[in-house]
Order: sequence, then C-alpha cells, then structure tokens
Amino acid sequence: MITDDKNIKTKVNVASAVILKHENGVNSVLLIMRAKEDHWPNQWELPRGKCDKPHGEDVKHCVVREIKEETGLDVIPVELIDTFVYYADKGTRKTTSYNFLCQLKDQNQKVKLSKEHQAAKWVTELGVAELLLHPDQKKTLAKVLNTDRKIISYPSNNFTANNKVEEYLLWIQH
Repeated sequence: MITDDKNIKTKVNVASAVILKHENGVNSVLLIMRAKEDHWPNQWELPRGKCDKPHGEDVKHCVVREIKEETGLDVIPVELIDTFVYYADKGTRKTTSYNFLCQLKDQNQKVKLSKEHQAAKWVTELGVAELLLHPDQKKTLAKVLNTDRKIISYPSNNFTANNKVEEYLLWIQH
C-alpha cells in the first residue's frame, strides 16, 4: 500500500517471534493460523502482537508477553533479526514490526493457542513457509531457516568451471 505519512493517525509497534525448536538434529519454526472470525481469516503468520500493554512497552518484553498469550509458550528472545514497516487501516496506521529470534525455555512445551488462532504448525523448510506467509515475514524467516543451502542447486555433473550455465542448458535439452 502506498501512503503518505500525513495520513497516519496511529503508530504502533509489534513484536514478532521466529521460535526456533531443535529436535532430532532438525530446526523448525512455529507458524500459527488466524481464526476464521478474524479480520485476516485463515492467514498463517509468525506469532506476534501489539506492544500496547502498557503503552510504550519495550519490544523485548512485548514479544515474551505476546507469545505467551497467543501460544502458551515461554520463550527467551535471543536476538533481533530485523524490522519492517507496514501500513494498515486504509493507510492510517503505521506499524513497525520488530522480529526476534526466540528459543523455547523448555523444548517439551506444547502449543496452546488463544482464541485469536485456530491452528499451529512447526515447519522445517523455508519453501513450506514461503507458500503460507506474507512476503515481509518470508524475508525474516529466510534469515533463519535453510541458511546453509544455496538458492539454486544444480544436479551433480562434470561441467567445466567456465561454462556451467551453457553446458547445463544443453544438458536439460537432451
């Protein structure tokens, strides 16, 4: 949405969590789906919430509180991954999202969703998350999942170092 800051009536901070769970040598992160009755029904997202209790709440405190309220999980913020700004309420609300990498205080905790959400899913692959999340959240998650993998992978071959692209194009035509 393109907006002019003169239209902004409200500025809000939001804290979001990429909750990292390590199990059997595999990292996964939690996604939650908004309730059917929500103004964004059935949308998958990272657990998050507004920093408004009290007004001007510290974003680190906010992420711990919101994750507990929405998922029942106790988390520890490890580091700020990134921030992004988005506009809502027909361009009258400017929201800054502070996105934290968080770890579970106890790996055996179970997710207990609030009435604001209807489903939870632990995902291990960025590709799965990309099918479900808003683009800004995808960018945040990409900084955590699959960081050891190349964006593009080629089949094993004996192509020469200087002509990989051309040789690959010839190879796929046969």
